Amino acid sequence: MRVLALAGYDSFLNAATLIAPHFQAAGCQLEYALVRSRAGRQLSQEQLESFRLTGGVRWISLEDFCKSGEIGEFDIVLSCLEGLSTRRLVHYLRQLGPNRPLLISVYPGLVLRYALDGYSMRTSSDLVWLNCQADHDDFVRMCTAFGVDSSGARVFGIASLLEKIDRNTKISKSGPVVFFEQAVIPRYHDERLFLVKQLISLVKRYPATEFIIKPRAIGKDATLHRTWHPIDSLIKTAAREIGGWPDNLRLSSEKAGALLSRASLCLTVSSTVAAEAVNAGVPTVIIGDFGAHDDYGLGYFLDSGLIQTFSEITLPSTVLPNPNWLARYVADPEKTIAGLIEEAIRMSKEPRVPIDERSPRAEMSDTLRNYLIEKRGESSFLGRKYQGWKIKYFPWLNSIFSILLRKA
Repeated sequence: MRVLALAGYDSFLNAATLIAPHFQAAGCQLEYALVRSRAGRQLSQEQLESFRLTGGVRWISLEDFCKSGEIGEFDIVLSCLEGLSTRRLVHYLRQLGPNRPLLISVYPGLVLRYALDGYSMRTSSDLVWLNCQADHDDFVRMCTAFGVDSSGARVFGIASLLEKIDRNTKISKSGPVVFFEQAVIPRYHDERLFLVKQLISLVKRYPATEFIIKPRAIGKDATLHRTWHPIDSLIKTAAREIGGWPDNLRLSSEKAGALLSRASLCLTVSSTVAAEAVNAGVPTVIIGDFGAHDDYGLGYFLDSGLIQTFSEITLPSTVLPNPNWLARYVADPEKTIAGLIEEAIRMSKEPRVPIDERSPRAEMSDTLRNYLIEKRGESSFLGRKYQGWKIKYFPWLNSIFSILLRKA
């Protein structure tokens, strides 16, 4: 039995490499492929080498890979892809009818923003492995509202929790406070400058405690979301403005798991790392200074009991997660993966229903879908270019406004 794991960015490939070996352990032949989804760099060579994939990994175009029929040679496709690539994959699999692989969709991290948008693109999958009970309930509720089959929804857990964190309790009690940056949360320059100034002020309040900042990307590293204002340059500016770089502060490129293994406190605005920390028993604070904006993902943590502003943070931290929130929002895949792998292998041996028969109504009606394809063309439809704004009579202004928006 052949299994193909698809990914396109670092966190997505991380999820794939944590899940896919369980198929291999069950006797499946495993291959990886990286999906090209944008013109720019998606993974640096250093990032790719860090995964230590034996046998190499190739880059593919979903269109070419599906239209050639090569994808039909696999029994199972484990899709660890972002929304638009998932959309393209489902679109091209339609053309294979029942001669397609079993499709499993997995999230690489917490569903912090645009949850319904992401769920709706995955409803044509045979199995949707969701992060937690709350996500499962929301997915089923959406499907029910649109009359879409939700029988393939499963509570899998947060994929990154498959990478176990070995805590040394003696070291961790006096260990460093670690802040984990996110590429676009918060997004804007003044917010991010405020963030680093508050971090430096916190560091100076506790000169005997080691503080570590973990940037989302270092050097040539690439991520799905590209930050406009990287923290490593901002913090140098902020340090100069408020009295210099503290001796007890440093930046680190270590993996999150290694940092959490000895951390006394995890700080973040809304990163998936927060769930990893909580699951490992690391005291965790969700920084609440930026408010409950939908774009910043704090909705996931509203009932967690972990939200504090910088002015409320004290060391050592005594904040504990709400057990009810924990039960609904943080699920451990170690408890589910064996059964889900067994189910997927069994389902892959059964006749496949053509994707055309699995209604994508939750994303849009077939009428709208056909209208947009006819009006804009297949490629523009799949890339959602119909949602972009354009100035009709002075097209040269589009590029100017795009530049201004990126600098905002």
